[in-house]
Amino acid sequence: MAGTAGSGDTGPGMPRWVKICGIVGIAVALLIVVMLLIGGEHSPSRHMQGAWPGGVATAVVDAGSALAEANH
Repeated sequence: MAGTAGSGDTGPGMPRWVKICGIVGIAVALLIVVMLLIGGEHSPSRHMQGAWPGGVATAVVDAGSALAEANH
């Protein structure tokens, strides 16, 4: 009998792009887990030029003196 549940015909299955996206997603998730378990000192400050460990590069401007200098 064609088309019965026991005939082994399960249809076309998942498209190839779905399988590839799933595999890539699982690989990225595993990579993130491994990176978290290994640790390391990775933070946004490592990507800023002129930044030093443990510090934040900031600029302080005194608005009162800047206005006074601009008016003179």
